[in-house]
Amino acid sequence: MGEFKLPEARFVPEVDEKPITYIKLKDIIEWLAEYNLCSCIGKNDQVGDAIPARYLGHNRYWITESQGQDDAIGAYSLFSIYDLDPRSPDGRVLLIRYRLTDSRGDLVQTRAQAIKHIRAARLEAERAERMKKKDPKLTSTISIHMPAIYTPVKAQKKALEALNDADES
Repeated sequence: MGEFKLPEARFVPEVDEKPITYIKLKDIIEWLAEYNLCSCIGKNDQVGDAIPARYLGHNRYWITESQGQDDAIGAYSLFSIYDLDPRSPDGRVLLIRYRLTDSRGDLVQTRAQAIKHIRAARLEAERAERMKKKDPKLTSTISIHMPAIYTPVKAQKKALEALNDADES
């Protein structure tokens, strides 16, 4: 990999999560680790460009792992890449947030995350079942009489038919 680059499209890193495969993420992590090493020892980066003076002597990039939540599969891994810019009020700026996907673009998760989601789904089903037994209103169907609704012309025609039938009786 030549250089760590952000996607071309406009996005908000705090909200948007970009899909990435494990292999591409591994390449980015290796590139960032090598860049951080060059920054700490004060030499040029991998492609020979000078590292900005504000980053010399310490790491420039920081990566954290967290979890996102999907309704269908549950938790999945998120990787956030920060620029440790000393000029920033927080001392870091979120550059991008990646979610791991397979080659087709579907979310992937660890075995532990899948187990956690299945257990949560089972507990929710058990809770719902207990609530049904406790309160019969939760299991009864709602019966609402919905009146027939017509366009104004058809409604007038139906009203005239009903009035004429009532007058004849």
